[in-house]
Amino acid sequence: MFPVGFLIMFTATGQNYLWTTTIFLGLQALITFIILLKSADILSVVITTAVIFMASWFIEYWGVTTGFPFGVYSYSHVLSPLIGGVPLAISFAWFTVTASSLLTARYLLKGYSESSAILVASVFVLATDILLEPFASFVNNFWVWQGGAVPVQNFISWFVIGIIFIFTLSHLIKWNSVTPGNKSTGKIPLIIMAMNIINFSVVNIANGYYFLTITGLVIFTVITASIRLFRTSAP
Repeated sequence: MFPVGFLIMFTATGQNYLWTTTIFLGLQALITFIILLKSADILSVVITTAVIFMASWFIEYWGVTTGFPFGVYSYSHVLSPLIGGVPLAISFAWFTVTASSLLTARYLLKGYSESSAILVASVFVLATDILLEPFASFVNNFWVWQGGAVPVQNFISWFVIGIIFIFTLSHLIKWNSVTPGNKSTGKIPLIIMAMNIINFSVVNIANGYYFLTITGLVIFTVITASIRLFRTSAP
């Protein structure tokens, strides 16, 4: 999504390339999946990934059908293909956001409890959605909210579902004795997250969406600064 976002922002023909978003999301999901394979038992990673993909599709299908839990919205055909009215790209996104958030939190909090990583990762998921909404809904029209505004329940639902997905990833995956935080590959999810943060933020600000962008950036900054301060002051 990083190249797509800047293509849209800096060129007049950017809208013609929005279809590539599915490809970029698929590549991000594949890279994240490969990192998980290097960090844990292969079968547990495959099963857990399948669970997240199926659960995310069902939740999104239920969401566009009933308006619960996110609010009333519908997907456009920009993110093709759609399965039951839900783009395949959305399952890629859910998997990448939750898995990379957990891997990043484990990397930043290596040596600390898994519960701490789960909590921090869930906040990362929430902050990502706050930055994502203007970029995806208002700038690129991947989905459309009834009334033209993002309901608060959407952010609450992202946080709750994020916790559930991350808890599932953390406990179903059989991690190797050497954690991702001790491997060079542990930095890759952090890089993916940073690329998306920059992409969403620059595009949002260029299009005048300041409030949600600043809110998301503040959350990321406070959490990462708090982790650094905590680690520095720890005995």
